Amino acid sequence: MKRNVAGLVMVFVGAAVMQLATSGTYLRYVKPGMRWMLLAAGLILIALAITDVLIKSREDNEHGLPRTAWLLLVPVFALLVVDPPALGADAAQRQSPVAARPTQSTSWLGGNTSEPTNLAVRDYAVWAVWEQSSMKGHSFQLTGFVTPAKNGVWYVTRIGLTCCVADGTAYMVEARGQAAPPKNQWVTITGRWAEPTRRVDGDVAALTVETITPTTAPVNPYE
Repeated sequence: MKRNVAGLVMVFVGAAVMQLATSGTYLRYVKPGMRWMLLAAGLILIALAITDVLIKSREDNEHGLPRTAWLLLVPVFALLVVDPPALGADAAQRQSPVAARPTQSTSWLGGNTSEPTNLAVRDYAVWAVWEQSSMKGHSFQLTGFVTPAKNGVWYVTRIGLTCCVADGTAYMVEARGQAAPPKNQWVTITGRWAEPTRRVDGDVAALTVETITPTTAPVNPYE
């Protein structure tokens, strides 16, 4: 690949990375704390590419790009134009709804029990199984997307990230007592703790649903 072609590709890759970081679209791929690293990486790519092309141009006075070189930019342009969705029900359905046992004992933060306690789905999915004594008899509010399963079973789901979507883990809570909304619909549900569903590979958190309210996906869809 000619040096100026490689430089142009690097400029567009850097621009694409910066566009993702400034628009907030990066939240569909990585955790919020990585925004500044993406901006820095984009700036460095652009600066290095421009410097390299200028130096090469002075050395041999190269001009123009072969037509086939523009094909290398197609994936970059696609990244700038296409708006890919965040991980959803299809990704969750490939994982088990069983939440792993926490490495250390935790408990949910109680407080006013006259109103449903708003919890992250990943917290409820773990504590409802492993901290049952503190969860029994309480009402909770969860927000996530709908993941249907077999025989009318469905889950309220959120994807948790350690670093990026490559290590995304689905946290699922079985919603009982109400028919499933459409697949991938974001909902806020309220209900009472229910006995976990027992499976061969472990127990699955459950909630007896009292209300279902359709909602829009949050800016950061991951937990």
